Amino acid sequence: MVARGSKRNLLITMSGGTTSVINATLAGIIKSAQASPGINKIYAGYPGLVGALQEKFIDLTSYSPSQLSIIKESPGSASIGTTRVKIYDEKELSEVVQLFTSHDIGYFINIGGNGTIRQTKSIASHCEDVSVCAAPKTVDNDLGDAQCEKMWYTPGFPSCVNYWYHKILMLDNENRGASTHDKVLIAQSFGRDTGFIVGSMRMADPQRELPLILLLPEDQQDPDSILSKIEQVLVKHDRAIIGVSEGYKLGSRDLEYDLSGQPMYGSSKSMVAQELVGLCMENHIRARSYIPTIDQRQNFEHTLKSDIDVAHSLGEQIIKNFMKGERHFFQTYTRHGPNTIALDSICDFTRRMKSEWIDHANYDVTSSYLSYLSSFVKTSPTRSLYAGGKFR
Repeated sequence: MVARGSKRNLLITMSGGTTSVINATLAGIIKSAQASPGINKIYAGYPGLVGALQEKFIDLTSYSPSQLSIIKESPGSASIGTTRVKIYDEKELSEVVQLFTSHDIGYFINIGGNGTIRQTKSIASHCEDVSVCAAPKTVDNDLGDAQCEKMWYTPGFPSCVNYWYHKILMLDNENRGASTHDKVLIAQSFGRDTGFIVGSMRMADPQRELPLILLLPEDQQDPDSILSKIEQVLVKHDRAIIGVSEGYKLGSRDLEYDLSGQPMYGSSKSMVAQELVGLCMENHIRARSYIPTIDQRQNFEHTLKSDIDVAHSLGEQIIKNFMKGERHFFQTYTRHGPNTIALDSICDFTRRMKSEWIDHANYDVTSSYLSYLSSFVKTSPTRSLYAGGKFR
């Protein structure tokens, strides 16, 4: 427990890619910290650790409830900025420790994904008198344990699922109208080496009535097999919609890498959706790509209130954990609510889709994966449409 009169300052940073609910976590942290007897000033590094080490801070201490409400509902990381940095070496870690000392930082929260956990774990190992937490965020849902027990899902993922639910309906509407000249529409999602997002596209068509083909990184297929599947679907429906994860391996790409060593698929010279368009066109099948990149993690219209509320509650819980004396932990979210994992016990907290969630023979996901998604995602209402002489 935090002793009375021992107030110290809190530093918050964001790392890596953003989500549409990341600021709900930030708002929850600020709200809970303002009411905490152990926290004095609330600072954010702007942007991230890079800004903090340059002593560029935003003072969040006195924000009003109405201002926190705006933060909570704001998508993206424009709030306090985010950075992608390499894992710090001993010299850089000593600079972080010196920063904490000079600004009386007693609590440090780093909001991010897998790279952020590694960075935060490294910082925690050098801080004896600072309580450190890594807070979760990623639309990819690849952060957590394989059985989804310690981390049920990651904040931001449900809203991304909802985003693609609506976008698949949009693409179907487009494909119905323009299939005489664009037989195949190819949608590329985030997800790196996992198919959580691509697999969620099936939520728009649980009865499997649409000509939807899903290419999951956990179920890699060669170009000839993919082309054969496309041709089968065209014979049956005379059109096709393909969902593919950005990290799906179709050919050799000239990739760029960020400072943490992760491939930057959105910044590469070619993308898998482009390669699929090329494959189709080479075989006299007219195709067109849809690559939203930023929109799926920064969207304003499809963010779910339930996602915002969970992200906010995790921010509040982190401060409560600090005040209970917990230190050096990763904040998780289970089916039973918030929980923590000690940072020094985490070696690798990345996950891929379970085999039983993948319909390997049919370029699809199974009903058990849809059941998993339905356990925490309630998609927002869509509009009624008129298509092909029918009201849908």
